Amino acid sequence: MTRSTKDTPITVPVGPATNFWWAFQSLNFRHVYFDGTLWAPLKGAGGQRVASWETLHYVRPGDVVLNFKSPAVQGISLVSTLPTPAYPPLRGYKEPADTNGMLVLTEPLCEVRILREDAYRILPPGRGPVTAKGGSNNGYVYSVDRDAALKLLHHAGLEIDNRGDKELDGAWSSEQYLGGPSDTWALAAVRTEQRFLRNQQLQLRGSSCSLCGRSYPDEFLVAAHIKPRSKCSEGERMDTRNVSMLACLFGCDALFERGYLIVGTDGTIEAGRPGHGQIGDHLRYLFGRSCLAHDERSRDYFAWHRQHHLAVEANTP
Repeated sequence: MTRSTKDTPITVPVGPATNFWWAFQSLNFRHVYFDGTLWAPLKGAGGQRVASWETLHYVRPGDVVLNFKSPAVQGISLVSTLPTPAYPPLRGYKEPADTNGMLVLTEPLCEVRILREDAYRILPPGRGPVTAKGGSNNGYVYSVDRDAALKLLHHAGLEIDNRGDKELDGAWSSEQYLGGPSDTWALAAVRTEQRFLRNQQLQLRGSSCSLCGRSYPDEFLVAAHIKPRSKCSEGERMDTRNVSMLACLFGCDALFERGYLIVGTDGTIEAGRPGHGQIGDHLRYLFGRSCLAHDERSRDYFAWHRQHHLAVEANTP
């Protein structure tokens, strides 16, 4: 058994309501573990329902995932978001881009190595990932017995941080996605979703701001929602590749979000609400440039942004 971090003990936050999950990821572990994605189609190619895919519907923020890549559990991650309808993430999944599915975002905690034979000696046979004969179930995500999961974490040299009364708000709805506004897990969800969206945009378009066109280190780029998530339909929420874009922290993200600039029907950056002083100087540099994220797939989201902010400006005294 080895851990990626040896000097500082790693703790796993566990509360009374924490559930544990085993994810078989031998074919795509390197992508999906570090990207922090658990995704499964709603139905198989023949229209059939698959129980180990539907398990994702029951995963909740704060749960613990044992990420398995043969021949061992090789990572531990924490669930950050509620399950939400989504097309497959850009990396790690072989299904067509328009496949309806369910997505859960996770935060990688640490790499470990718990050999399968060691894990199966601890896990109860005939439950979760283990068959009655002690082999592996042929599937994706399985619930793991709590006591056995805790033993596996100890076996990996991890410490348990009992959260006590720091429990999650059970009243969250799936439409909220990010959890309650005052809950610390909401912050984790925002961070995890931002990383996921930004990684997709970086993979699609490289490390340039979609508005000013300048190339920056990743830490200075954010995934800006073209149409706010709260205003999106379920189908639009699923379209994570096209409903967001990369914007830099040197003004472009804030100017777009506040409607100082809009993107026209041909993809050209145009004036939105008036900007004065140094804001106006920066805007004039941007006007007339082509938005790198504007295309046939994203134009309706830009149209919503344009119409919304022009209407707001028209109604402002």
